[in-house]
Amino acid sequence: MKPLYKEKYPLLFTPLIVGKNKVEYKNRIFQAPMGMALGTDANGLINIIGEEYYSSFARGGFAQICLPIEVPKDGGHPRTYSIDEQYHAFMNMHKLQRVVHAYGARSSCEIYHAGCCMTPGPGRTIMSASAFVYNGRQVKEMDDKDMEDVAQMYAHAAFMVKRAGFDAITLHYGHGWLMNNFLSPLTNHRTDEFGGSVENRCRYPLMIMKRIRQEVGNDLVIEVRMNGSDMMEGGITPEDAAEQALILSEEADMLHMTCGTRLDASSRPKMHPTHFLERAHNARASELAKKAGVKIPVGVVGSIHDPDLAEKLLEEGKADYVLTARQALTDSDFVNKIREGRLEDIRPCLRCDFCLDGSKRGSLTTEVNIRKDSTYDRQCAVNPLWYQGITKKHLIPAPSRKRKVVVIGGGIAGMQAAFTAAERGHDVTLYEKSDKLGGQALFSDGMWFKQEMKAFREYLIRQVHKSGVHVLMNVEATPKLISEIDPDVAIIAVGAEQVVPPIPGIDGKNVFMSWDVFGHYELLGKRVAIVGGGLVGCELSIDLAGQGHDVTVVELGHYLAATAQISERMHIMEFMKKNNVASLVDATVESIEPDHLNVRTAEGTQTIEADSFIICTGTRSLTDLRDSFRDTAFDVINIGDCMRASDIVNAVRTGWDAGATV
Repeated sequence: MKPLYKEKYPLLFTPLIVGKNKVEYKNRIFQAPMGMALGTDANGLINIIGEEYYSSFARGGFAQICLPIEVPKDGGHPRTYSIDEQYHAFMNMHKLQRVVHAYGARSSCEIYHAGCCMTPGPGRTIMSASAFVYNGRQVKEMDDKDMEDVAQMYAHAAFMVKRAGFDAITLHYGHGWLMNNFLSPLTNHRTDEFGGSVENRCRYPLMIMKRIRQEVGNDLVIEVRMNGSDMMEGGITPEDAAEQALILSEEADMLHMTCGTRLDASSRPKMHPTHFLERAHNARASELAKKAGVKIPVGVVGSIHDPDLAEKLLEEGKADYVLTARQALTDSDFVNKIREGRLEDIRPCLRCDFCLDGSKRGSLTTEVNIRKDSTYDRQCAVNPLWYQGITKKHLIPAPSRKRKVVVIGGGIAGMQAAFTAAERGHDVTLYEKSDKLGGQALFSDGMWFKQEMKAFREYLIRQVHKSGVHVLMNVEATPKLISEIDPDVAIIAVGAEQVVPPIPGIDGKNVFMSWDVFGHYELLGKRVAIVGGGLVGCELSIDLAGQGHDVTVVELGHYLAATAQISERMHIMEFMKKNNVASLVDATVESIEPDHLNVRTAEGTQTIEADSFIICTGTRSLTDLRDSFRDTAFDVINIGDCMRASDIVNAVRTGWDAGATV
């Protein structure tokens, strides 16, 4: 009998044959390269975290895993992988290969030179196709010697990739790295044979590929990761990329399209597309490459988290294979769950970019030295077992006995705690005082750019019910009730409350707290003033403005959405501007009048006219309610916002930790 997944996704699960040696990939879903320094020791050797991280994708059904390295090492990022002879790094990599190959997956090593983005240091030259100033540093135009030296670096790296047991090489020719500097008219202003026409701009990247082919022959598949668009005025367009793909396909065995350049910070949220962008936004570039006559397999990356979308891209001839990075780390079993028909069990990616930017919060809003001040505490917003969290798998043992657990509160933290505890064999009862599970996550349901949040909430609800949690809705748990039940463990997830600032006039009939407005925009007049320009206030302003309201955001601090991740914040600023949201920072609201705000700034007092006013000045933990449950069980664990008014990352992590350690 034909498996159901082959009926529903016949193209995704058709093997892909690549290269002169007819290398077979078992399906068309690849793990895109992500994490150039995830799981290395001080010498760049892969450690247990790296081995677990990359092998998880092979176990999860992906056709290929991809691990990135830099030439020279640590050229663009600190503590990157090494596969060189020093410390026997290439030999160390075979431990990973054993597991990857055991699951029938292929392994690729991505190679790139940072070029103009090179970090200063001994033996590192900041260079590019042409000379220019980048981030205040002079970039050298590469001469013949530089080009030969770099070509040798690539050739040697390719040779070591082969010795390290990889099946393929992925050449990163996008994102503003050195080879993209040659391909892009933004950075290539040369007048010799390496500049000018598309053919000339491809000449050096093609030369690198030929040098690599001389080293490895046809033993390794050569894949090119290239920009379908620089996402910057005057840069590579999808039409240019199609021409480049034709030329590069002379030496490549396969290629895939990405986008964005480090030359323009505003392209970052497109390079790593946030929830403001359409999914598969690079598919136009991959489609044009195929239509241009590229004969090798063409792939596409960028928010392809839905198997139906992936199958449609192949069916419509827009790509031959798809790649996913963030969805892979959100749920490494993504492919297996598709094969097994368990789509409802796929943990959805929020496209929030916390995995990329969460350890560097504030780097666009303060005078922060990212290398010096960043924590590099890498986390996924919805997968508590990613990166450093992988160690929990090994260091948190299975429970010694079944325990009676109650969870008070059915928000994100409470649901995560409940189904984690149930999965580990405990008897779990969840109390929710309302008629809906989800807590604050419910407020985002109507926002067009927050559909991933809705999907995650619905995922948690499904897991709660499937794991056997006894859910009691419309039941307000009290300390007396819980004490009478006498559970072994009480997990307290009662959340937070909105902060009501002491502003004269805040009790006006046309003044609303933000939680009361979500889903009830009919309460509002045409002109809306939002007091508080944090993440909630800014997102609300975009949604309201998109529905025809005239919106002004007033923020006490110096920055809007100051705690958002870099990419997310950049897109928030972009969409506030696109929707003509007015804003005022360093501004104190002195009073709310029936038809205006009185606002004090450094320039003096001004008025902001409005028909309705929304208060978005943050939340605070429900500490009194939380602490009332202190002695109701042998173990009482506080999680989520009632422990610390924070974000979804805190909710998921503390919820999982509580459920796993009871």
